[in-house]
Amino acid sequence: MSAIFTDSHASVFSAPPVQPDAGLDDLLKLRTALVLEHPLNQAVGRDPGRLFLMFELYADFVYDFTEYVCRLFMALRDEDMKSVIYENLVDEIGLGSTTASAWKAQHGELYRQFIHSLRLIEPYRATGIGQRIVTIESASKAISRRFYDAHAAIIADGDDLQSFAAFSTIECWVCDLYAFWKRSLMGMGCSDESLDMRTIDLHCICDVEHSAAMDGLLRRKLSQGADALHRMRKGVVRGMAASERLFSDIHRELA
Repeated sequence: MSAIFTDSHASVFSAPPVQPDAGLDDLLKLRTALVLEHPLNQAVGRDPGRLFLMFELYADFVYDFTEYVCRLFMALRDEDMKSVIYENLVDEIGLGSTTASAWKAQHGELYRQFIHSLRLIEPYRATGIGQRIVTIESASKAISRRFYDAHAAIIADGDDLQSFAAFSTIECWVCDLYAFWKRSLMGMGCSDESLDMRTIDLHCICDVEHSAAMDGLLRRKLSQGADALHRMRKGVVRGMAASERLFSDIHRELA
């Protein structure tokens, strides 16, 4: 299990390199390890100031995610893949919610409400982050743009298997990482009463199903031909590189 789940957060080790004979299952495991074992998680695990700053820097990635899912849905030609991405898009938009207002359940809006509640609590105000918010928000936008530019380049290649596999590298780590973030917040004395954690709670649940659906379809698509695994591997590796850069960009901003 990832080093971020230890009590001491004493060590974070690098994910092993991709081996030439790596099969699909090997890569699917590596996707998650690359993010969960990222040094960023050790840096924020017990440091309120860095954790709060990380949430601010991560924000535009969340705000821009629905647009990316919509772009991927429109680009895919494979009906099975479009069906899986459609279900994801429905959830992202908030249409899968039973709440009265779908907009308030849109995932980007839920994160925005989380950030709003975060900025109101005393531990956040004590860090002085609010005095640098314009600079931080600019950095967040730049980090998000680099990430989605990388995925736009993947989509532009026009290979459904590659694009779908690259997308799978995002959904796979969300539930575990958000659970880690909630444990970190709770360990710092934050609670559901002081913070609007609906976005965190939601992603601890919904992306388990999304990730399983995508991985199941990727395995079934292996029957398409001899080059199917190669195209999936290419998408996974490119997607992993984008995710690693996302978290490395955030990590550098914490210095």
